[in-house]
Amino acid sequence: MIRKSLAVMLLSALAAAMPASAQTLLFGAEASFKLPAQLSAGAGVEFRSMDWLNNADQWSVDASLGWKPLKWLKVGVDYKFIQSQTLSAFNSDGYALPAYWNNKHRLSAGLTFSWKPVKKLSLSLRERYQLTRRPSFLVPQFNDGTPWGNKTVNGKTQHLLRSRLQAEYKPYKKCRFTPFAGFELYSRLREVNTTKHRADGARFCEKWRLNAGSEIKIDKHNELEIFYRYCDRGADDDGDSRHTIALVYSFSL
Repeated sequence: MIRKSLAVMLLSALAAAMPASAQTLLFGAEASFKLPAQLSAGAGVEFRSMDWLNNADQWSVDASLGWKPLKWLKVGVDYKFIQSQTLSAFNSDGYALPAYWNNKHRLSAGLTFSWKPVKKLSLSLRERYQLTRRPSFLVPQFNDGTPWGNKTVNGKTQHLLRSRLQAEYKPYKKCRFTPFAGFELYSRLREVNTTKHRADGARFCEKWRLNAGSEIKIDKHNELEIFYRYCDRGADDDGDSRHTIALVYSFSL
């Protein structure tokens, strides 16, 4: 009860310290299972709000498979289905578009290298290739409140390289709190947007993110993770708010 109260208090303090507009609360739950031959499998769900809890931003489900051939190396693949919301607005033709949801499919594969320079400190470097595909879809549009056909939102495919460096500190062996901090860099490898009929080449630093928080061990199988994330995003990026506060529950077997 004390650990849960501390998590809620920390979330409340962070939320009160930041402006209300264009910020995100993230809630997640995940489960992982050990398999033979150093394999592991996992699944999770996630919900993100927009402007704190004023609007829903997106929700997702994912499944993953990991392999740890060496103590310091982990290989992972992941699939994620995402539904994200775009709020009502006017398009380039001056017609009103209502709020709508769109689907995305995301595949990723990566390597995580771990190193423990001292007993209490762990460092990790993760390199992950990420492919995101948004199929084309139709959105109804209105002219002065009158239905005016449909607007076609064409498909989009994005290729990214995500590089993350993270540090974790465990004060002592049986400590239930493990603080961490990390830096993640997004590099655009290639993007195909069929609306503009063009392909962009590599662009260094599409965006970067800083995060800091703590894992809170409840018992052998249950854990909470709470963190704050700051994102410096590109002008056309709609996947991240500037500020995010997250609470994630994990179950492991």
